[in-house]
Amino acid sequence: MAREVAFSGINIHAKKSACAHSCKYCLMGDKKLSSISNERFSTFVLRFLEWGDKRKRSDFAVEYSLNYSDEYDRATLEMLRGLNERFPSKYPLGGITLGGLRQRSEADMRAWLIERQSFGCRTAHASLAGVGALHDHWNGREGNFDFLLMTLRLAGELGMALGARLFVARSTLSSLEALNEKLDCLPRHEGDWRYAQPFFYLGWGARFEDERLDEELRDALPDWLDPLIERGAASGVWRSEREWIMHLRDTPAQPAKLSLDLILTDDNIDRLESMSCGEIVAEYETRTRAAYAALPSLHELCDRYADRDGRLVYELERCVELKWLDRHLAEHPTHFERQLTHLQLG
Repeated sequence: MAREVAFSGINIHAKKSACAHSCKYCLMGDKKLSSISNERFSTFVLRFLEWGDKRKRSDFAVEYSLNYSDEYDRATLEMLRGLNERFPSKYPLGGITLGGLRQRSEADMRAWLIERQSFGCRTAHASLAGVGALHDHWNGREGNFDFLLMTLRLAGELGMALGARLFVARSTLSSLEALNEKLDCLPRHEGDWRYAQPFFYLGWGARFEDERLDEELRDALPDWLDPLIERGAASGVWRSEREWIMHLRDTPAQPAKLSLDLILTDDNIDRLESMSCGEIVAEYETRTRAAYAALPSLHELCDRYADRDGRLVYELERCVELKWLDRHLAEHPTHFERQLTHLQLG
């Protein structure tokens, strides 16, 4: 059964900003930076924004972003603000993701946050895998936990709303309550949010199935975690593999509605600059459909590769889909442009 896909827009992004450390569970996995200048990125994105504005199609959005971290220099901040002033949309600088930043002193970090506020930043978000040395182990940098807590405190003192993700894994279970208590001591603001998630079966996170909770551990989680799990999960619940199978049996197949993924690289920027926006969209629609056509559908993957007795817990349908796809590709190696699909991030 061929996968049906429909396109709701295009997301243009470039990998210009390196992470200062590597989280062991990084859902983007291996990273490759681009040397594309701010001017070229801005000019390319602006051309698409103008094209989208002239077409006046509410069902096809043009979005843009920079990866991998929010460690932008001032020239990049000014470039992103300039794009938003021309075409207000989902402002990339409205919130800071603290993962991957360089460690700074308290004074330098306060100045860094104040500069971001001057560019419209209103929120700061951190992902935390346990407390102290345990978090540092998972995030690949000594002192990272203390740095993140300090930065959240500073951001809260400056009036930013604070977001925190608590990663729930076998190794972090015993420290979750202490982590939550530390977060409770931070400045509080309307708009704060907090949620809990397991490691994703994406990127490097797929290496840590031994850290994944099973049904028994999930069902024994303390009651205070329930609202955090509900906020973190798209469906409000964490399902085991066998529970996902039952859920999918009761869910009719629907065409996937996707945004085209256009990653600007040193290898493709010259050719893309020579093409019209319409030509680029048409090409990427064709290539993306071909990538999906090379693969079994979600329901076919479920029928062929799902473990009917699987009790490990996954938050997202995409995670079990990727697990089943790995089993399929192990049996049937297949070339397809994975980076164009929802089956890869980064």
